[in-house]
Amino acid sequence: MDTYETDARSDWETPASAETPQQLKAALISTDDHTRTMVFQAIQDAGLPIRIDLDLAVPAHHLEPEHLERLRASEPQVVILDMSDDPERAIRAASAIASGCPRAALVGVGPELESARLLDAMRVGLVEYVPAPVQASSVREALGRVMRKRGWGDSPDGQRKGKLLAFFSAKGGSGSTSVVTNVGIELHRLTGKKTLLVDLDLELGEIASLLGVRPRFHFVDLVRNFHRMDADLLPSYIESHESGVQVLSAPFEPEYGEEVTGEQIAHILGFLRNHYDYVLVDTSKSLAPPALAALQTADPIFLVTNMDVPSLRNLKRCLPILDRVTAGDPERLRLIVNRYNSKSLVKLEDLEETLGIEVSWTLTNDYETVIQASSTGQPIVLQGRSRYAEQLKELARDIVAGSQGAASEAKPSLVGRMLSPFRSKSSGTSRTSRTRAPLSRNPTEVPTHG
Repeated sequence: MDTYETDARSDWETPASAETPQQLKAALISTDDHTRTMVFQAIQDAGLPIRIDLDLAVPAHHLEPEHLERLRASEPQVVILDMSDDPERAIRAASAIASGCPRAALVGVGPELESARLLDAMRVGLVEYVPAPVQASSVREALGRVMRKRGWGDSPDGQRKGKLLAFFSAKGGSGSTSVVTNVGIELHRLTGKKTLLVDLDLELGEIASLLGVRPRFHFVDLVRNFHRMDADLLPSYIESHESGVQVLSAPFEPEYGEEVTGEQIAHILGFLRNHYDYVLVDTSKSLAPPALAALQTADPIFLVTNMDVPSLRNLKRCLPILDRVTAGDPERLRLIVNRYNSKSLVKLEDLEETLGIEVSWTLTNDYETVIQASSTGQPIVLQGRSRYAEQLKELARDIVAGSQGAASEAKPSLVGRMLSPFRSKSSGTSRTSRTRAPLSRNPTEVPTHG
């Protein structure tokens, strides 16, 4: 049979004026006019953010190397494959497509398949299969499921879009893992909403250890099986803690983290926030692509620092990159000073002047409580009423209420603030003149955060 390619900009395609930044690129492989019409109609009528960028009118089993190369070069996120003519050979073609386009979601359409053959198709990479008679509604439902599985934009059925909170520290040992773990538990306790802790320190993550859980699977396992992930399979990769919070652990072997890309992390976090109300991410102590992907997709980014000079120096060095990640929006950054000591040589005013960011919350230096919790796998907020536990609970309450802790005012980008010549205290805009978290009246105690 002769093969030919059609112009991807057909009359069924969503007009260019309706494109959005979230629009997905798709490829269609079919010679059947009815199937092709139903696919374009499903996309157009439902207003799905999908654009057919490559339209191949060729039987699946007649795909030539040049077709596969065009598929690979177009980098589709969805491939719709008509398997009607020869399902068995089409399965082999699907395997070749999956190998060439490993990040694409492969959707098959065609005749009813025996369970064994359908299983073979799923094993080579199909994530959805639409049996004949192909209708626009069935194609639309299948594409909607793919979008939900991959976390691509708002799904057609209005599924939840949870908040993604990223916690970042520019230096190891700052206590950010303890902060994110306990805040996650308290968020779940306060709201009763589905809350997930994601350990993205893929080399040396410790969330599972702090919670005293032994995960069966980890983040890299989910990455490897993401092509077949859905709401039913997801719980298999998640551990539940007795507090009610759920955990997606870092891998046990540090080298596994090397195989994960920033793009994969962005897709997975988008998928997870469609299944949870709160997704709290403990990022690695670096600005490598995986960490940047998490920071870029986060709603607020919580910067956790200590008040020692190395911590502040590292954080200041990260600010230009964080400024780009947040598109210069300082409202996306929240500064948490952990292990705060009012008698420290470095004062809050010094820290704010150095970083150009106001402190939103301070957490006490309670070394013994933290070490005991880490050693026993018993989170601090589930133990006694220590000051540190109460401050963590207050931080969680502020997040639920949408508070930033300290009052803030409109500010330019971080880099702009750091370089601004109007930063002297004599200018009338000194940090000390602004409202921020109230301090404890007892000079031997640390300030609370508010």
